[in-house]
Amino acid sequence: MIAPEQPPEGWIHEYPLRVQFEDVDQYGIVHHPRYLLFMERARVDLMGRIGMRADRLGGEHLGLIVVKAEVRFLRSARFLDELIVAQGCSKAGASRIVLDYALRRGPDPICAAQLTLAFVDGSGRPVRAPADLKAELVRLGIPS
Repeated sequence: MIAPEQPPEGWIHEYPLRVQFEDVDQYGIVHHPRYLLFMERARVDLMGRIGMRADRLGGEHLGLIVVKAEVRFLRSARFLDELIVAQGCSKAGASRIVLDYALRRGPDPICAAQLTLAFVDGSGRPVRAPADLKAELVRLGIPS
């Protein structure tokens, strides 16, 4: 069995998606809170890729919650647009991480965001990030 290649230092995680009817308002424009949902889908995919999967963490009672979100809306996305959610990590502290996002349609930027997330235990108390996950997050670059 061939082991999958490890991404290079400074890699950017990209998550493709197509805007669905449920994502838009009556004018066919993506409703603003849906962008956070797009980022959540991308983050779940990223965390799974670097080892933070529900099957691994069930016994650890480890969670990752959003504690701060800053979003800039640059253009409107529309029904059936194909978007890329690019994300990277600009900071990986002891118990918090900062993820940076750039959503685009082709070369056109749609939305930019920065989310601060905290690792928590089953009772919602802050805990240290697992060393292996933190090491993988540190390897990420920052999308432009």
